[in-house]
Amino acid sequence: MKRINWGIIGLGNIANHHLKSFEKSLNCKLKGIASRNLGNLKKFKKKINLDDKFCFNNYEDLIKQSEIDIIYITLPNSYHYEWINKCIDYNKHVLVEKPITENFFQLEKIKNKLLQKKSNVLIYEGFMYKYHSQIKKVLDLVNNNEIGEIEKIVSSFGVNLLTKKYFWLFKKKKKIDKENRLFNKKLGGGCILDLGCYPVSFITMLLEKLNFTNFEDYKVLNKKVEIGETGVDIDSKIEMKVNGKINIKLSSSFKQDIGSATEIRGSRGSIEIINTWTGSPIIILKKDNNKNIIKCDQIDDIYFDQLNIISNDLLNKSNDQNIDNMLLNMKIIDQWLN
Repeated sequence: MKRINWGIIGLGNIANHHLKSFEKSLNCKLKGIASRNLGNLKKFKKKINLDDKFCFNNYEDLIKQSEIDIIYITLPNSYHYEWINKCIDYNKHVLVEKPITENFFQLEKIKNKLLQKKSNVLIYEGFMYKYHSQIKKVLDLVNNNEIGEIEKIVSSFGVNLLTKKYFWLFKKKKKIDKENRLFNKKLGGGCILDLGCYPVSFITMLLEKLNFTNFEDYKVLNKKVEIGETGVDIDSKIEMKVNGKINIKLSSSFKQDIGSATEIRGSRGSIEIINTWTGSPIIILKKDNNKNIIKCDQIDDIYFDQLNIISNDLLNKSNDQNIDNMLLNMKIIDQWLN
């Protein structure tokens, strides 16, 4: 069976999480890796059987390899724009960790470059949750009008990275590593770019089915952004109204364990997703005063479906790319941040 050959630039935690996905996939193969950290390069290579000639200390050396079909960019946010552009130059497809760029204008330049070059390069954004069976089920329920017209969406993603429990109920402030990408402004850190982008992508994906695809459809009513000691946002909320009638409330946080739930309220019922981003075995449908538990396939490997489906797209020469939706996401994120 023909396989898509992948290369990874940046060998941090995300790259390591994908190893077992590559090992069990039948349609894709991890062919090459690149890291500027020689220690990481050697450690990663030990975990898999890779030819030395496809292991590089320089990102561009991997990207230019003719045997590589797609590059997975797992670098910090501030490097995404530069290396997406480099992949386009070498005609390589791209999967890039979310968010795709740091802001709307960077992504707009990428879109224009693709159009000017008449490039066939496909760019995917690493929201693995979109490939989960539970999300497909939610979209089916909404599209089949199970809950009527959507009236409100509440979605959150937040984990407490700043304090830890200390002797029962007492809390102790954690020491923050200012060089960590999450808390480093130069690397594109902050809770909105790291976590808030998830609920933003969810609402635009859902409402795209209702043809709300332009930023003019989304009116920001209120927002709150708390900046931490390293200069990045650590706790934030935004409220919007879509098309003058759908209320949106989104939250992200490095300060509070606000969870990863989403609720979609409609005129005839509601849908609750307990764990939106890494998968939950159940969806709760409330309708006609009844509460129905809908079971979904258990997700053992949250990255496998993403790699598998993207590789199938490339093998079948199908185009599941939607840069206009990514642009809408980035414009909302810009409004939230600034």
